[in-house]
Amino acid sequence: MSLEKQITELAELILKHKNSIVFTGAGISTESGIPDYRSPGSGAWEKYDSSIVSIPGFLKDPTQYYNYALEMYPIRANAKPNAAHLFLSNLEKAGLINGVITQNVDGLHLAAGNNNVHELHGSIRQSSCLECGQVFPMDDIINRVQKGENPPICEIFDGKPCNGLIKPTAVFFGEGLPTRPWTSSVDKCKEASLMIVIGSSLQVSPANSLPDVALKTGSDLAIIDLLDTPFDSRATIKIQDRAVHVSELLSKYLGL
Repeated sequence: MSLEKQITELAELILKHKNSIVFTGAGISTESGIPDYRSPGSGAWEKYDSSIVSIPGFLKDPTQYYNYALEMYPIRANAKPNAAHLFLSNLEKAGLINGVITQNVDGLHLAAGNNNVHELHGSIRQSSCLECGQVFPMDDIINRVQKGENPPICEIFDGKPCNGLIKPTAVFFGEGLPTRPWTSSVDKCKEASLMIVIGSSLQVSPANSLPDVALKTGSDLAIIDLLDTPFDSRATIKIQDRAVHVSELLSKYLGL
């Protein structure tokens, strides 16, 4: 099927259902300058060992994570929502989707104007002490690391010395997902009659079980991703193209 026909088919599905839920992964943010994790030749895990964002790896040597964070910080700090993020914001404003579930920790869906966002893997915009739970803006923590405090330590909580290790609130490998966004995401998938996956290879558990939740309740499934996914054979439509390109074509078709 040609790309033009695929765009038409997906646009008609969106108009038909009007209660779609969108599920996004790293691939939607690559054209905002944020590298994804698994793309051949450019994925972050080809340059770094993914253990640096695992709880065992972080606790063993948090300096490795903060070295990585220092390199990534200017990229993340300067990233702006791209046409795909803005398309989803416009879909929500038009009443055509019921929200966005995202594996991303970059905050770009919120920056684009989506209000109903479920951040499954938390956010890199904040950090917290693993001992006392005190929360800090990640900008402040990165500033401390830039000045040579690696790893950053929580000094005082409630007037008493703490000395706890500070970690981003983003979910690391080996951690459970935050309860509230996970529960609300499962509910959204059960309610939706169309689930649109954008920029996720659907490899990370348990988030990759959400399409199955939607399918089991009779939902259609659309996937937009450059890579193959385990759900391609079960999808109503699979568009193997860039998220931004597809979003621009859909936006034009839908008049958004």
